[in-house]
Amino acid sequence: MKSCPRSPSAWTLATSCLLFLHRVNALGIHRDFTSLRASYDYIIAGGGLSGLVVANRLTEDPKVNVLVVEFGDFDDSWNTAIPYYANTKQSDSLMFTAEPVWQPNLNDRTFTVSSGATVGGGSTVNGMAIVRGEAEDYNLWRDLGNEGWGWDGLLPYFKKSSSLNSPTDPKVQAYGYSMSPDGFGNGPFQASWPPFQWPDTANLTAAWINDQGMKLRAEGGLSGKNTGIVWKPLGVDGKNFTRLSSRKAYYDPASKRENLDILVKTFVSRINFNDAKVATGVQVIGSDDSSIAGNLTVTKEVILAAGALHTPQILQLSGVGPAILLQDLDIPVVYNLPGVGSNLQDRATIRKWKFQFNNSAALNPVSLQLSNPSSTSFQAALSTYLTNRTGPLTIAHGNNILTVPLRSLTLSPEENDAFIRDITTVNTVDFAPPFYYTTNDYEGAPPNLRTLPLLEGLRTQSFLQTRLISTSSSSQTSDSNPGPGLFEITYGSGEARMGLTPLKALSRGTVQITTTSPHPQLNHPSVDYNAFAHPMDIELALLGFKFARRFLLNTTGILAKTVKPHEIFPGKEVDNTNDEVLRNLLKEEMIEPSNANPCGTASMMAEALGGVVDSQLRVYGVKGVRVVDASVFPIGPAGHLQSTVYAVAEKAADLIKGVKV
Repeated sequence: MKSCPRSPSAWTLATSCLLFLHRVNALGIHRDFTSLRASYDYIIAGGGLSGLVVANRLTEDPKVNVLVVEFGDFDDSWNTAIPYYANTKQSDSLMFTAEPVWQPNLNDRTFTVSSGATVGGGSTVNGMAIVRGEAEDYNLWRDLGNEGWGWDGLLPYFKKSSSLNSPTDPKVQAYGYSMSPDGFGNGPFQASWPPFQWPDTANLTAAWINDQGMKLRAEGGLSGKNTGIVWKPLGVDGKNFTRLSSRKAYYDPASKRENLDILVKTFVSRINFNDAKVATGVQVIGSDDSSIAGNLTVTKEVILAAGALHTPQILQLSGVGPAILLQDLDIPVVYNLPGVGSNLQDRATIRKWKFQFNNSAALNPVSLQLSNPSSTSFQAALSTYLTNRTGPLTIAHGNNILTVPLRSLTLSPEENDAFIRDITTVNTVDFAPPFYYTTNDYEGAPPNLRTLPLLEGLRTQSFLQTRLISTSSSSQTSDSNPGPGLFEITYGSGEARMGLTPLKALSRGTVQITTTSPHPQLNHPSVDYNAFAHPMDIELALLGFKFARRFLLNTTGILAKTVKPHEIFPGKEVDNTNDEVLRNLLKEEMIEPSNANPCGTASMMAEALGGVVDSQLRVYGVKGVRVVDASVFPIGPAGHLQSTVYAVAEKAADLIKGVKV
């Protein structure tokens, strides 16, 4: 075990509980090249969430051998295992971090971008949320030409990947947990309910329902419709209530298979191709020592699962990507594929909204001093968790999500329809990343190429997204059919805070290498979110922020009678009708473009639309390469990505195995 709970005095108690940690079979774990096979059927670049799912499923066939290459190492620390610790940033050793380029639409600010750099990837360091997008989000994938990738095609894989630990009757009675088991199967990834909730959460839920007219979705929002309030389960082991990463759910059960190897502290720097553009293997380099390098041979496929920031980095370094970018770096072009690294999307977040509860319940994270591991109350909470797996450390960011439709964000049918009118008349292509206009400016570009594929793809995506948003018109919606969710609010952390996220963004960004040096941490690719370039993205964020403020500052509602909120920033001097001031505050101080949910940079679309992979997840223009991570999402779903990545990886494994899907 690498580290103890965040308090030395709890160490003795913690060591008595180590049995929960499944120690993997060391025979399949490699830290150098000397004990590897001469070749592998499949080499997976990235031992994160999707890579380990695919590795597990492929090695179910004992005749197939698989090597996973992972930049990081195994982590067995309590810092990642205990749910409450998801509220704080994990160790830097478990994370990639990068500074994206300045964002002109957000006051020229830059922001740190983080992603997992350990076995299990993001599933080892994320907030453990189990959320799915709406059915129509995935149907957009299908409508882009990807047969079998709509909601009906993915639902079997949502079920295959997951199982529900149904809440016990005492929990249901105490907290009102509600979730239909119909959206789950018997998969390795478990959805579980904490045996604890902060008292103030019930007041917030009651206020949303009674004061704002929001509805509680009894089925849990996993049926393809998620507008309203849902209880959000956590991805934790139901028996010992520790984080259940893809490492624990998929790798550990398969770790004793003789046909599964994992090479840690090593990264894939590029794919090797022969003259016929068939992948023959990969070049690998030691994460901590670049002098440790070599080439590994593959006989069937190289599978990219390095995530939306590093999968395009590998492809570009391998000569597969925009020719103009590769030629500038003197990288031989294997295949000109402009979409590699384009179409970047993430979940923007409104931060720095500060308020307090003047009448908070006596039991809350502040009163328990949970931010101070040396406090007596924290020690008591830690002892309760380690001994009984109960108490406040079993809860992470909170278990409640409200997804809000346009009709609730606006104050009148006229305002509702004006938003739709505006969003359907803006020409999205006018706000494309500048790079989108240069993809034919390279030596050897076809002179008769009639369209720029990245612009065509953006135009098509925008048409489909705005068509979906247009179903929010006042004439098409009702209480029973409110339309798609456009804004997300999370709560239930026990503190005076809410997470605010605008959904269905129309802006797109890029991920591009700037050097031929391949180290994913030391030479991270340039990340340009082009955030809020599309003017309607900020208008939606403004609507959502004003809606949240109306809820918080309601002087006659349930909150005013219970927790008694007081806004600190922006403060009461900033009137909620002053759109100009609020819009500027959002752009200049409050919005961050990433919530560590990047996707889309190797999109599943037609090549003529700037796509990178086909509906079988095969990379265009070469043979023997597939992508199985969130890079392939052509349009990000309206929800945290974890559950969708599990489903996509399960489906990818079936596609690779030739199973009819």
